[in-house]
Amino acid sequence: MSGAAIPPTNRLLQLPGAVIKIYREPWRAHTEKAALQRLAEARIPAPTVLGAGRIRGRRLLVLRRLHGSPAGVGEDAARHVITYLQAVHQITGPGFGRLNDPSAASWGEYLRARLVSYHDALAHHGLHDAADAAEALAHSPLPEPAAPHLLHNDPEPGNFLLRTTGTAGLDWELAIYGDPGLDYARTAHALGIRPANLSCILADHGIPHSEENLAAYRSVHLLGRLMSAVTATPPDPGAVQRHMRDLTTNAT
Repeated sequence: MSGAAIPPTNRLLQLPGAVIKIYREPWRAHTEKAALQRLAEARIPAPTVLGAGRIRGRRLLVLRRLHGSPAGVGEDAARHVITYLQAVHQITGPGFGRLNDPSAASWGEYLRARLVSYHDALAHHGLHDAADAAEALAHSPLPEPAAPHLLHNDPEPGNFLLRTTGTAGLDWELAIYGDPGLDYARTAHALGIRPANLSCILADHGIPHSEENLAAYRSVHLLGRLMSAVTATPPDPGAVQRHMRDLTTNAT
């Protein structure tokens, strides 16, 4: 990094028909713009990019404002979100990793690099059990999808709007090309769906899946969330406790 401090959050300016999103880091703007372009080409509901620019050295996008109800949590919400993500996952990319640089040779290589970064951050902050879990997962066999698929990668309830015309996805700044199973595992945790129920929902949608892979992806998700909570400015002790508890709980 070039010495300038990274702002702790994005900023949003809400206008009647648009949202101006000012990004904390430049790659986030690049990623979101690239994802929204791919979604527009596939005619999948998401905000339209109306313009781009900079303000005080930070990148911004002007996005068409969408209206609807946040997806919320629970099985009904999960079914809507998974139906939407199933369409998103039909979009493939040139390589694995973040859309601003999908250059990993394989999905396993990308995941291992993420897990190593989680290990280092968690160990630095004294969370040695979690760091050990990240290291063990990095050295275990990891899934290898046949192709890199577009993933939302941050499927929180507020990032999906339920509308009369169907579900729309927001906040694509963390989008990556990878294995859809990671999106589904993240969705289940964020929306409060037990792994066994997630498996049933995926089967109902005709989505092939491995319960073993979903369990591994749940751990990847929780380790990433834990790392974010402990390195936040300021740190989020409540989130640290929740994610540590979930990591040590054998969810079924």
